[in-house]
Amino acid sequence: MTRINSRQQKIAGIALLMTMMVLSVVLAVTLAIVELTLKQLALSVDSRDSEIAFHAANAGLECARYTRRHASTTFESGANSVPINCFNVSSTLKKVALGIATTSNGAIGDIFRYQKSLSWSGNHCSEIDIITMVVSTTSPTTLYMTGPDDRSLAEVFSGYSYSRKGCAPGGVCTIASVAGYNSSCAGNSTSTDGVLKREVLLEF
Repeated sequence: MTRINSRQQKIAGIALLMTMMVLSVVLAVTLAIVELTLKQLALSVDSRDSEIAFHAANAGLECARYTRRHASTTFESGANSVPINCFNVSSTLKKVALGIATTSNGAIGDIFRYQKSLSWSGNHCSEIDIITMVVSTTSPTTLYMTGPDDRSLAEVFSGYSYSRKGCAPGGVCTIASVAGYNSSCAGNSTSTDGVLKREVLLEF
């Protein structure tokens, strides 16, 4: 039977302690690298989804501009619906309640609002919102619109720079706002995990 003296026991204990310390450091570094990698992966996915949502918004805006230009008479007459054909999807923009306040001060004109959600290419959604102001050439003054209860128009259109929008006599003015999502319109609630929303706004 071999006897282990106290010196050998101390050496063995120190070796075990050093081994455990080295393993702990290696494990900590490995976990830190894994966590960093997972964060980078999540950022990459978010960046990709954000780009998808932005391009859906931008494409929807181009569709809105095209439709507004080619169906100008229908828009400006206040028809109940306007045909729209984009992304190989044929549909109609529906006239909806304004949801905004108007300040006429004797101005002569009309304001029409049209909305539509378009799902395209399977997992893209563009929510189009167009307001057109048509002011008579005989109007004595500019026609203005603001947000509900005289609040800022920025509460209706995110990112709008002014509290109200005016259109001069004889003018036809339009605000087009489009929200894009990285999912189909059926599942585009921003409260759903992984769904991103981007908006673009054009005034002309």
